[in-house]
Formats: sequence, structure tokens, C-alpha cells
Amino acid sequence: MEIRAINKYNYTNNNYKNNKFVKNSQISENKNNVISFPNVYYGRELVKISAPSFKGASGLSKAAIDMAMQIPIGDRVAHIMSNIKLGDIILVGSDFNKAQTALRKFANKISSPIKREFYLPDTKLKHNYAFFRHPDGDKHILNINDNVFYIRVNGTHYSLGPGCSSSIQDGNLIQFLDSTKNIGEHFYIKDKPKTNLSNFEKFFANVYDYSKEIEGSVRKLNFETLSKEIQQTKGTPLRIDFSRIGGQAKAIDELKKGILYPVKYPSAYSADDVTRGFILYGPPGTGKTEISRALANEAGINYMYMSGTEFENKYVGESEANVRAFFQSLKESQPSIGVIDEIDAIGKERGDKDVYGAKVVNQILTSMTDLYNSGDDVFILGLTNKYDTLDSALKRSERFSKHIKVDAPDKEGIKEILKIHTSGKTLDENIDMDKLSDKLYELKAVGGDIKFISKMARENMMNRIGIYRKMEEGTFTPADMEDAVIRQEDFLDAIKQFKDQNGKSIRPIGFNK
Repeated sequence: MEIRAINKYNYTNNNYKNNKFVKNSQISENKNNVISFPNVYYGRELVKISAPSFKGASGLSKAAIDMAMQIPIGDRVAHIMSNIKLGDIILVGSDFNKAQTALRKFANKISSPIKREFYLPDTKLKHNYAFFRHPDGDKHILNINDNVFYIRVNGTHYSLGPGCSSSIQDGNLIQFLDSTKNIGEHFYIKDKPKTNLSNFEKFFANVYDYSKEIEGSVRKLNFETLSKEIQQTKGTPLRIDFSRIGGQAKAIDELKKGILYPVKYPSAYSADDVTRGFILYGPPGTGKTEISRALANEAGINYMYMSGTEFENKYVGESEANVRAFFQSLKESQPSIGVIDEIDAIGKERGDKDVYGAKVVNQILTSMTDLYNSGDDVFILGLTNKYDTLDSALKRSERFSKHIKVDAPDKEGIKEILKIHTSGKTLDENIDMDKLSDKLYELKAVGGDIKFISKMARENMMNRIGIYRKMEEGTFTPADMEDAVIRQEDFLDAIKQFKDQNGKSIRPIGFNK
């Protein structure tokens, strides 16, 4: 359970039986129960001395450590908190092993991998505390104790149960209550300490760096996560095949020669004869994705699909790792077809300033080169409607070598697509398919448009014969659809609705003139 924006007076987990809202009047601020910290003028003392000299076998001056331990825990936490990044955690307690055990119990409440841990010992404390930076940048505290503590915000107290976290800000009071509801152990949250503690950090904070240890785990996690997101299909469960693709005979023929036949008749090809990378380009809605799915189904091999934007990650280096994981998945499930939809999102022409984008393109190029060199039975299709923006290196031979245009259909292609999308529907025998095809061609409709217009025609039919009215009244029965047929007028209305929906000034999808 995580509490967000405590400054907005959000409540904690209501399911926790002891996690009750406590009014300010319930807490007695008995000064006799307040823990005092020695040397409240520590800032005055610290600014007078430089970094201590090293003494003894340990290399640390006991006097310096003692001085550092006098600094209030709120100031020490503030100093470390001001410098931590996502993946860092601050652990506070009197005994490291006990504090670490308490943290481990609730480690699943922290969403980011722990890369560094700062342990701040304080023998005066009876409880343990954990602080971290949330992905949104806020400072958070996690209750790793077995009992509730409270956060005071503007005079109002909020309870935080075990395993719960909350955002914190300057001036918040973290406190435990004793059996009489008087304030026990407590300290204030601060944005920064009273004075600069940089020279003394090494005396009051132990740092444990786990970043190298978790690199392998992160790579494995990236791979597993990416594999779950990939739309992977084995065998031939995909319903679509080339018979369901209309108006793209030329593109389909190219893919048969380049991929389907080498997969089905491998004895006719050597590894050097096979092209591994293809670019399908053309206007939106022309069927590039459907063609790639049909190809995998026709070939009967594994199919993995991802859009270019899914590879992107705001953390440096992780986009490249996603690319490597994608290619590795394809190798492990070969023979396979991998589709990168909207490849222009990660494969734009590299410039002098876009170092980040250049690294992603370089990783794609490296992965493609490896496919050719290793002879893996893997084919990559890059889909785009922004062909001109692609990096020139991606378009070269032995990378994405073959470029296949998936263009808007001609009049015969539109008639073929219309026939595909009306198959299985009950049509009036007087429908003039040629006339409808002419109108769709004038509209410069593509496959996606025709599919949508066919759906709208059926909706118009259902509205015309009162099906929707019966559904609204609750009187509809399956028998009402037995004699339902789609008429010419239903299609003509659908075409008009499509034109109105897209606006007279908007050019049809996929056309620039």
C-alpha cells in the first residue's frame, strides 16, 4: 500500500485494522517524553573544523564519529536524501542486521530495484526507518516496523501502518506514541540540514553499492518483461491468411519469395541466399500489420510483434537492452518472424545531437548484422508510413535489404477488399458492388477504411429494422436477426457518415494529393 501526496491530507490504508485517523487532540505533547539530542548547536561546531584527520588502525577518528553521531537524525537523513537517485534507499536504525531484516520484510513495497543502500546508525533509536525517492521524484518514507507510527502535517496526524509508504516534505513530524498516547521517538523531516555535512557523511553513513550485482538480474528482468509483452504465437493459430488480404498482390508476392518459400523449402536456399530484413512502407490503413500476421500464419512459424514506441525507455541504455532482448527472443524461438511496427519511432535518421537515438539505431544495426552473420532462421519486418525519415543505414543491404511498398489499392483492389469484409454478412441481392467500389475509390479509401465502413453499414441496417430499439426496450430475440439483410442504402449512408466524420477538408487516409 502506498500513500501519495500526504500534503493533500490523504488517508492511509483503511484495510489495516490499527491504521486509524488520529485527531491532534488525542496526542499529548508531553515534553517529559520527548527525546532530546545532544549538542543542538552542532552546526556551529561543525563549521569551525575541517575534515578530521585519520587516526588508528580503522583510519577514522573516534572523535569525528562521535561528533557526527551528535547530528540530529533528521539532518543526516536530509543530507543523504538531497543526493539520492531512483534506486537508492536510506535505512536508519540502531542495529544494521535488525534494520536490514525489517527492510527485507517489506522490500516488495518498493517498486524500483535497490541499487545503493545508505545505512545511518543511531543507537538512540528504538525503531527502524526507510526512505527512498519515488519514480515521480517525491521523497517517501516506508514503515518497516510492526506497529503504526504517525506523520504530523500542519498540526494534523495521519497514521502509517506496517508496509505502508507516504510522500513526505519539509516540516513533517515522524513520531511514535507510547502507551498513554504521548509522543515517543520522533524527528522532523527537513529539505536540508542546518549546515553542509558533506565532509562528515563518511562518518555517519555506510554505503552499500549493489549496482554491479543486480546488472544481470536487471537484464534478465528486462528480457522476461519484454517477452511477456510480445505478442507471440506458435504454430498457426492466427486466423488471418493471405486470402483475407485484398488489393496487395504485389506486396504479398514479394514476401512469398523473400520469406515464405525459404521457410517452406529450405533445401533450395543456402544461408547467404536468404534476406533477413524487410521494410514494408506505405500509407496508414493499407494493411501492413495484417500482411505480416498473415505471412507468419502462412509460414507456420513463431510471430513476435512490437511497436517502436514499446522499445523506448526514459532511462539511458534500457532502450538498447529492449532491442537486444527482442532479437534474443526471436533467436530462441526460431524459425520466427519479428515485426517492428512504426520502426520510424526508433529508427529516425541520426543527427549530430541525438546521441540517445543514435545508440538505439546502432543497436538495431548490430543486431541485424548478427542475424546475417550467424545465419539464424529469423526474419525482421520493419513497418512504417514515414519511409523517408528512416536512417539511411537501416535501408542498406544486409540490414533491412528489401523494401516493399504497400500502397493504396486500385479500383479492383477496393472491390476485392470490399468482398472480403462483407463475406459472412447477409447482403441484399440488389446491392451493386461495382457502384459501391467506385464510390470507395473516389473516396480514396484504404483497407482499414473499407473494413470500418462495412461495420457501419451493418449498424445502419440494425437501426433501420429497429434492432437497437428492441434492445433498448428489452424485447430483442435472436429471431429478430433471421431476416436481416444489409441493403445498398445502408452502405451509401455509411460512406456518407465516414465522409462527414473525417470532414470535407480532411484528405482521406494515406493520400497526399
